[in-house]
Amino acid sequence: MGELLNPFANAILWNRNFCLLIVANFLFYTAVYILFPLLHQWMVSDWGYSEIQSGCMLAVFGLALFLPGAFNNYLVDAFSRKGVAIRSILLLGILTLAYPYATAEWMVVGFRLLQGMLMGIAVMATGATLVIDVTPSNKRNAANRVFAWCSILGMLIGVLLGLEIGHWLMFQYVLYVSASLCGIAALLVSWVVVCFRAPLNLPLLSFDRFLLFRTLVPGINMLSVPVILGILFVTVSDTFFYLCIGGGFLIYLLIRQIYTAPLNGRIQILIGQLCTAAGLLVWWMKSGDSPYYAGALLIGVGTGFSIGQFLRMMILLPRHCERGTGYHTYQLLWEAGIAGGVLLGMCADACRVEQVHLWALGICVAGALLYEGYVHRYFVKRIDEKE
Repeated sequence: MGELLNPFANAILWNRNFCLLIVANFLFYTAVYILFPLLHQWMVSDWGYSEIQSGCMLAVFGLALFLPGAFNNYLVDAFSRKGVAIRSILLLGILTLAYPYATAEWMVVGFRLLQGMLMGIAVMATGATLVIDVTPSNKRNAANRVFAWCSILGMLIGVLLGLEIGHWLMFQYVLYVSASLCGIAALLVSWVVVCFRAPLNLPLLSFDRFLLFRTLVPGINMLSVPVILGILFVTVSDTFFYLCIGGGFLIYLLIRQIYTAPLNGRIQILIGQLCTAAGLLVWWMKSGDSPYYAGALLIGVGTGFSIGQFLRMMILLPRHCERGTGYHTYQLLWEAGIAGGVLLGMCADACRVEQVHLWALGICVAGALLYEGYVHRYFVKRIDEKE
């Protein structure tokens, strides 16, 4: 991780095309996650939906990410990879502007469904395809890590903006902000120079660039991290709380910059889940602002350590030519975990469950036990087979 932040060691990694994709990805994730708190408030206040109904509407987005997956490899073979990315991002932004004109519930469901499908295509065409195309083979592990952290930070900033500017701007104006960010992201992708690749006449349906079954075991284990974040997105509306989580991410990156030696996976997950659990306990007790925000900082640091190891496994497990599929599996499961956590948090809120922090703590502990008891051995065994 330390080499990721060294501009001299990564002169080849941080080329013009890669930087354009990084900024575009950050803006795209920001645009998408602005809508999470905004649409929830809109559906409850304007449509009279219950918390559970609103949560189901938002969860539709996470499920829709998987729908186009079997066509992914065909899309980026039969059509321009850059064109697929640009069109999916632009269409998602255009659909954002359509929400005020929805006159029936099925239209809202349809918009969320289509936007989820378009995001699934967009993240595949960028993170699992274009980033690999513009990065030298010896820098692709680092490129995947940078791209993943860029997505996470974009997600966090998007939620922050959705919570904050929703108090100052009308609903429709915030939609304009989200759509504009999508437009800028698409423009940046259009400036990326990608070498021509001749079509391979691939089959219409396949699991390539969709799901890599070798990475599903650590991917399912990883769900314990985004599910907790999704629960927090529903139950905490304090923007400074999320800034502290972002600060925790930066502390983790700084630690990995200073301590560059590889960490044992068991130790890294143990540190990550213990920090997250401690942060959740502090959040539960929240006797004052300082401990409350210290809990958010711990959650950020813990999330960093945990995701650092899970992402490492999902990058290293793919065999030759499976890198894009492995990374896309990570992206899909991360988004599904966030959507699942949002739905779980809304169900807890609707059922007046005051101990939702215990749910989050239980998920955190279960994730740690699963890793220590089975997933680490699974990873080591598959790596040995690969070599």
